[in-house]
Amino acid sequence: MAETAAHQSQVFPLGMDEIERLVKTLYDPGNARKISETEATLRILQRSPQGWEIGDALLNSQDENVRFFGALTFTVKINADSAGLSEEDSQQLLSKLIHHLVTRPASSVATRKLCSTLAQYFCKPISSWTQCIQSLCISFAKQQPVLDDGLDGQSSVWDVLPQLTDDQISVLLEFAMNLADEAKKISNATDRGPHDRMIENVESAEVLLQASFGRGIKYLSTSLEDPQYDHYLQLGEKICVASLKCFTGWIFYAQSEFKAQPEKLQHLRSVTELALTCLEYHVDDAMELVAEVLENFPKFFQSTHREMLWSAITSSWGIEILKNLDAETVSLARIIVAYAQIVLDDKTLYRDVSTHHEQVMSVLHELLKYPDPVGLEDEVAPVVLDFWSNYVNAMADECFQHTEGTKPEWLERAAANIFLVMSEFLAKITYPPAEVTQSWDADSKKTFKVFRIDVRDIIQEAYEVLRDPMLDQFVDFSIRALEAGNWLDLEAGLFCLLPIADLLQERSDASLQRLFEQPLFTTMSGNAAIPAVTRRTSVDAVAAFDSFFLRRPHLLPQVLQFLLGALAQPALAHNAAKSFASLCCECRKSLTGELASFFAMYQQFLSYQTAEEFTKSRVLEGIAAIVQAQDTDEKRLAGTRQLFQYVAHDAMRAVTVTKESGDAETGQVLALTTLKCLCGIGRALQASDEEVIDLEASTTTTPSDFWTAGPGKEIQNQIINFVNYLTQVFPANDEIIESACNVLRTGYKEAVPGPFVLPAAATIDWIVKTNIQTPRLPHVLDTACCWISSHKSDKTGTFPVQAQRLLHHVVALLQALQHPRNEPEVSVGCIELLQKFITTCSSILTTEAPETLNHLFNFSIECLKSPEVLPKRAAAQLWKDIFDASANTKSESQGTCQEIVRHFGEAVAFSLLWNVCGEVDYTSLEHVVVPLRKFFLCERSARTVVERALAEMPVVVRVKSVEGQAQEVEGWVRKFVEGLVRNARSSQAFKETVKEFWQRCKQIQMQFAPQMVHPGHRFAHGLSPAAAATF
Repeated sequence: MAETAAHQSQVFPLGMDEIERLVKTLYDPGNARKISETEATLRILQRSPQGWEIGDALLNSQDENVRFFGALTFTVKINADSAGLSEEDSQQLLSKLIHHLVTRPASSVATRKLCSTLAQYFCKPISSWTQCIQSLCISFAKQQPVLDDGLDGQSSVWDVLPQLTDDQISVLLEFAMNLADEAKKISNATDRGPHDRMIENVESAEVLLQASFGRGIKYLSTSLEDPQYDHYLQLGEKICVASLKCFTGWIFYAQSEFKAQPEKLQHLRSVTELALTCLEYHVDDAMELVAEVLENFPKFFQSTHREMLWSAITSSWGIEILKNLDAETVSLARIIVAYAQIVLDDKTLYRDVSTHHEQVMSVLHELLKYPDPVGLEDEVAPVVLDFWSNYVNAMADECFQHTEGTKPEWLERAAANIFLVMSEFLAKITYPPAEVTQSWDADSKKTFKVFRIDVRDIIQEAYEVLRDPMLDQFVDFSIRALEAGNWLDLEAGLFCLLPIADLLQERSDASLQRLFEQPLFTTMSGNAAIPAVTRRTSVDAVAAFDSFFLRRPHLLPQVLQFLLGALAQPALAHNAAKSFASLCCECRKSLTGELASFFAMYQQFLSYQTAEEFTKSRVLEGIAAIVQAQDTDEKRLAGTRQLFQYVAHDAMRAVTVTKESGDAETGQVLALTTLKCLCGIGRALQASDEEVIDLEASTTTTPSDFWTAGPGKEIQNQIINFVNYLTQVFPANDEIIESACNVLRTGYKEAVPGPFVLPAAATIDWIVKTNIQTPRLPHVLDTACCWISSHKSDKTGTFPVQAQRLLHHVVALLQALQHPRNEPEVSVGCIELLQKFITTCSSILTTEAPETLNHLFNFSIECLKSPEVLPKRAAAQLWKDIFDASANTKSESQGTCQEIVRHFGEAVAFSLLWNVCGEVDYTSLEHVVVPLRKFFLCERSARTVVERALAEMPVVVRVKSVEGQAQEVEGWVRKFVEGLVRNARSSQAFKETVKEFWQRCKQIQMQFAPQMVHPGHRFAHGLSPAAAATF
């Protein structure tokens, strides 16, 4: 390089022999423990000022690994230190790199790395190497570096290339490919110099590619009789593969960088015919590379190229590949699909009538007819599926645009193609025999499953085009399979019906009835030889077509009998239980006469191994729906008693195995099953909407007391006992506590008396037994919120008493909590419960002692000061509601909230401002801003309160104490207060005012960080408020 560099001390940090030895140890498996140390040493050497000379010296080695490391060293230096090179240094560096390349052109890892290094050099700002491809060509011919300034008078690239050896051609292709790859990496760079130089080289790249493809194809065309046939075949393959990779690299570079000069693409397009010729010579990767261009840059190929490509596909070469299902077939399928997508996008595929387009569609159909199953041998079908998905979507869009008037003839032809492909998909999604699927590995199973899911999506879209004919196609296929006992075909037919179930209307019932009037479900129940996958899809079909069965109640007995039979099979039990519950709930009124048989079926079901928590709860939910549909309370009571016998049995077993056998784990499972079953029964026993909304009923009618004081009272007592006793036996099980809450909440939604509409005291009696150690306490508190909402209109007079009990319990919990930090989620639950009191029944608070109110509202203020995010936000929302209500003359709670503000408003404002003075993170700032603005809107003395609070803020006090800062601080504080007052009625302006002040406080805090502590940390550190300000 430059003289200054050359005259630097040539004494390397280590001798070259030692450096070369270190490099060799990197590739010595016997020195694995020293590799990291060696790598660190060599990394330092690479980055040292002598790194350039070290790289140069290593490239002179006879060891391939050492030469590779030398090229790597140049790469490191170019990327790290090239910006500091002078123009002369840069030219010398380029000359050295070219020298090393042309003196050892044989293909090797070192040569490939050197090509990459040269390409990276080309892309650097220090490079002025414009005619790089021509420069390298001439350098190879001259066997010495020839840079841009030496190209005048030299032969053209076209004339020089025939003189070069095959190795030299290969190196040129490697360099040109790297050139495109490296230049593409800097496509977003502001310096357009490298891209301008790339355009200067495109003509040379064109010549290189044409000469390379020509030489490679010439070798591949060698006669079989030639004694060197194998040698030339290998050479031709090698050169053509390198040419193809270089060609595609330049194409994708041009895609993004030739937009301003699209005419330059012609230099690459001129090579296309030679590249496509490689296909018929079976050059490795040729089909994959052509497919990549078609898929990602379809506009690159012109019509003549596409015609040539299709001609190759339909030639004896293409037909032979399509006959043999192998890796080449998959690659050719990608080309076919990409080609078809191009003509689909321009709409000529389906709108133009031509033999060519019919041939394209025919080939696409044929690609789905390989007999081998997807997931193992057939890898073509998933490729073709993408095209058909796009085709069906395009036709669905066309149908939407031609909903009125006569449909064009081409749409009918397109529909015929879709109808045909549906039958082809039916064959491809059919499970192969068990002896085949048993040999599948996990990947094969996943591929087949994903393929079926994708086909399902296509079917759903295709229904928009075909409608009833497609429904009949699947129904007929399923009926034929059922009659012939082809169970896997039957599964495929049912699977294809599932995605369109939600799209069908009542007018389609006739087609469905043809299938479901067949002995489908009785056959499933009676034939043990039917595969499990067919039974599973049949179960899914019941759930999918529940509205159909609701309209055809005469089919329900065989369907439900089938579901109960499916419950015995572990693989089907969960889906069968869900379908059973869903169907019974939807069709409850049609099944009231079958209740006794359902209880008998349930008794049988209990003997199955699958009778566990989930299945029991869903089956009992289904039976309970039929119980609810009985026409009198007496009949409902009888059915509920029978249901509760099963529930009580599990509850008794739970207690017995826990207390007598000491098996607490089994006991907890049984207890949870009991409560989950109660939840399911409670949901199903809820009165239906038509029973609740009776517009003709007299408004003075007294609600029935059948369930609260009559014969049904025993059921309510049992529910209360189940909840109380099981939670006493298992007080530490979080799932049991949560399920108990869910049982209590089941009746909250009902507007008429029922078995689960419990007395108001039932919930409160249970809640007041909880404490700070109760698991899932936040869920318990949320249940209390639901209770308030549900019982606020209670006319029995018990609500105020129970609400006060609940309020006192909240105070006890807060006293046990002491500080929001201890249990943030519980703190949130308590604050939200207080908020529910405020918004729903604030009058309860007027009868409370001052000490109770102090505990409640002071804790909410402590939440505002706490660094815990969730309690802070909950408390901010609480005070926003309080301030809102106190200013709202239409609010029933205005008077109560005004009293609350009078007593606690100033302390709340102080806490909100403390947050605004930099003590809250930005994500929670907006939550604090809202109640602060509401305070200004509801409180006349807000300005005075805020000014007094700001004067006491530690951040303000601290800055004022700095000499000469007092007047400035008073100025921006005054500006802040005036902004709050002025913008109080504009939420956005108010927010911006607070945000600006908060940012200023944050900056000040950063200056005085060691001297200030968040008040929320006082509890943790045991500091007084005064100490916290100067911690």
